[in-house]
Order: sequence, then structure tokens, then C-alpha cells
Amino acid sequence: MPLRSWIALRLATSGARRIPKRRLGAWLLRRRFVVLAALQVVQWAAILLHASRHRNDSSAFVWGCVLVGLPIALGCVYRIGAGLGGHWLGAFAGLVWVAAPFAVIPLYDPRYRFRYTDEILPRALGLTESGEFPAMVLLLLAALSTFRALRHGRFRALAAGLAAGGAALVDASALLFAPAALVALVAARRPRHALTLAVGLLPALVVVLVRGSAEGLEPGNWDGLAHNFTFVREFFYSLRVLEWLPLAGAIAIARRSLPAALLVAGWFFTFLGVQGSSSDVLDGSFYRTMLPALPAYCLLAASIPLLAPAPRRFRETVLVRRRRTRGPA
Repeated sequence: MPLRSWIALRLATSGARRIPKRRLGAWLLRRRFVVLAALQVVQWAAILLHASRHRNDSSAFVWGCVLVGLPIALGCVYRIGAGLGGHWLGAFAGLVWVAAPFAVIPLYDPRYRFRYTDEILPRALGLTESGEFPAMVLLLLAALSTFRALRHGRFRALAAGLAAGGAALVDASALLFAPAALVALVAARRPRHALTLAVGLLPALVVVLVRGSAEGLEPGNWDGLAHNFTFVREFFYSLRVLEWLPLAGAIAIARRSLPAALLVAGWFFTFLGVQGSSSDVLDGSFYRTMLPALPAYCLLAASIPLLAPAPRRFRETVLVRRRRTRGPA
């Protein structure tokens, strides 16, 4: 039999299934790397458009943040979201992470919009040489390692401690992540994992205390936080929406996993209580100091669909049920 005929026969009888064109799009959307690649291209395109209209740094450090840090951050957001509710929730969390910084621009009052686009947004995207973005990426790695350590793996708890320690060496405010991670591991009945995380964090904590960079972590008071909320309401479309999103997201995550809710919500609300009460919206320091907790806010907002009642078939195929992590498996 000629070789070409033999190949054609093997392809016809091998059982290989050809995907119809009308289903090709749905098939591609179910592939993790396709979704992540598409979201990353969109994010890079949006950053390129923003950089062409605003002044930004162009050093090797900035290029490293954009080309390496952003894909790492997107992958971590997807993995945490997928761990909570399956592929589609992870994809939605990645979409929120990519789109939210640009989508909120029109929602700011013109009196404050210039400060957001020229000072806050470049820091959130790694377009400056400040330390907020590297600390944010390292905290995302620490959060992902902690999230996976809730189920198994003491080495992952150690990796979480080391990543959080690296973030603290860049920005001392990253130490505010540690209480949420430790409480989450204890709530999951993994005290040894919590001790391992603390061991990984200890060297960085010693360095931060020796060089005195933790002095700025003193919490403010309720009046300072109320002051910031007042001016957020003054310059943003709706303060109530910003307040409701993390609260609803925390409840949604708690329905799936109480330790995971303590991790993500504790991460955000600890920063809000300490950094948010000791900064000021008027000079932009409120948003700058809250940037390391931006991934937690996006994850909380993206988890709200878990609150919606859905048919059983939809829950089993789209929102994959994850085992509640209350204790050891």
C-alpha cells in the first residue's frame, strides 16, 4: 500500500475526533493557556496604548515588570480563582484583573482623573520604578502558595513565607499579609503549615526590623478612614459599590472555603484597616499604599458569581464544586 494511502487510512480509523468549526471557539475558551495568552495580549495592548498617551519610565526594571511580572500576576489570579470555582471563575478573575484598572478611569471625576491615570495606574501596572508592583506580584505568589497549602504541602507554606518575606524586603507593608495567611492555615487545621510559613517569613522580618522600615506600619484611626471614604465618594462614581464588592465576595468565597475567605478577605481588610486609615486620598497615598492588596480586591469582586443560585447542571459543569477546606484531607 502506498505511504500516502496508509497515512490517510490511519487517520480515518484512529478515532481522532475533528472539532466542528462552530464549536472551535468554545473548545479554545476551555483551554487555560489560550485564555491566559489572550488576556495577557489584551493587557499588553492596553498598557502600550496607555504608555503612548502618558509619561512613563522605560528602564530595564520597568520592562522586566511588564514582560515578566504581569504574566506571573495574571497566572496567580487565574489559579486562585480556578481553585475556588473552576476554569470559568479563574478566567473571569483574570478578566477582572486585566480590565478593572482601565475600566474605572471614566468613573473618576475629571478633577481627580489625571492623578489616577498619571500617578496611580502606572504604579499598578509596573510602569514605574517604585516597589509597589514587585511587592504586589510577590504577595500574589505568597497567596497562591498559601491557598494550595490549605489542602496539602508544607513546602508550599514555606514558599509562601519566603515570597511574603521577599515582598516585605521590597515594601515593609507586605508584612500585613502575614496575619491573614497564618489565620487561614490555622482555620484549615494546619498549625504546622502556619509555623512553616512563619519560619520562611522570619529572616525578612528580622531585616525589616533591623533597618527600621516597619515604623510606617502604624495604623491610623477611624476618623482617617472615614475621611478617605468621604473623598472617595467625592471623586468616584459610587462609594457604595466599592464597599459592597469585597463584602459580597468574602461571603461568596466563605461558601466554598472558610480558610480561603479568611486568606483573601483578611489580606484586603488588613491593608484597608492599617494603610487605608493612615493615608490620604487627596494626595493619592491612599491608593498607592493599597496597591499590594489590589489582587485581593479583584479576587473578591470576581468571586461574587458564586453567590448566585444556579441549576445543578450549570454548577457541575461550569462552577466546579471544590471540597471545603476545613481540615486535613
